[in-house]
Order: sequence, then structure tokens, then C-alpha cells
Amino acid sequence: MVQVIDNLTRIDGEILARAPHPSLGDYDLLNVRIDAAAPVEGRADLLSSHVGETMGFSVRRDLLGSAAPSDILHCRAKRIPDGAMCEPHPDAGDFQVEASH
Repeated sequence: MVQVIDNLTRIDGEILARAPHPSLGDYDLLNVRIDAAAPVEGRADLLSSHVGETMGFSVRRDLLGSAAPSDILHCRAKRIPDGAMCEPHPDAGDFQVEASH
């Protein structure tokens, strides 16, 4: 059994691809190139070391709207065994998709 560390990191990154999540019905899976990351006070930071890498992010579909490749994702996310997951119920200002055009 793997123990999950309580972690959270503020992420900014370019969406490279979007598809329905293979096992979570209300989620999409985004491939995101992590462009910037910052720790969240009081939480372990397990994603900052991945700046410059591409990682899969699970995101609640209703948060994404019309998000598409080349848009910029801003969220707080936790590291999970198969990638990362954005907070499912973010506070105001803690989740945004910035259109690239």
C-alpha cells in the first residue's frame, strides 16, 4: 500500500492535449507542459521539480469550459500516482484557463 503525501502546488502550464479521463467520468485528462510552479504554504510541494516537463492532469470537466490545446492552465494541483490532479472545488482565483487567442 502506498501512502499519499498531503501536497499541493500552484501550477501554470500550456495545455497540449485534452481527452475524456479513461476512468473518472466527470473529468478530462489534460497533457500539460508545466511552465511555472510555486509551493502552497503549509503543504508539501511535489510538482515544482517537474517544471519544463509534460504531465497528465486530471481536471473536473465542468471547470474547463471550452479549454483547448495552446490555452494556459492556472490551478492548484496535487501529485497523484499517475500524474497530477487539479483541485476539484477550487476557491475563487485558484483556477483559470487563459485562452491563447
